[in-house]
Amino acid sequence: RGGIGVIMDFVPAHFCKDACSFASFDGTPTFEYEDPREGEQKDWGTKVFNFRKNEVRSFLLGSVLFWAERYHVDGFRFDAVSSMLYRNFCSTEGFKREGEWIKNEHGGNANLEAMSFLRDLNRVVHQRHPGVVTIAEESHAWGGVTWEESD
Repeated sequence: RGGIGVIMDFVPAHFCKDACSFASFDGTPTFEYEDPREGEQKDWGTKVFNFRKNEVRSFLLGSVLFWAERYHVDGFRFDAVSSMLYRNFCSTEGFKREGEWIKNEHGGNANLEAMSFLRDLNRVVHQRHPGVVTIAEESHAWGGVTWEESD
């Protein structure tokens, strides 16, 4: 509207675990995975959003839509996407060792629920706000992660 484009950095991957955070919000792992092998990025000192929970997915999607609708943000750069995609992601060593993470239902290291969330997020944002740009910061070169499976 003002002749400038605004791209907002948005972190849907993880959150801090201090006293003012979502960590154990109601005394239980509300926003994060219950098992720390899934729900914690120890090298960053953060908790990982539980993308299996519809409430978490809705909260994150609603947050992005709020910024697009209320403040007319022109684009979103989704930070730390690598940590979302790989169940065994480790920022200091590349990947966690065996036993420090839980495989997906197919025995692999892809976080299928995070991939599903990113695809849903991308689809809904572009449906509701066709001109809004979405950018996935992904340091492991996993191309097309936000594409629909039919693409």
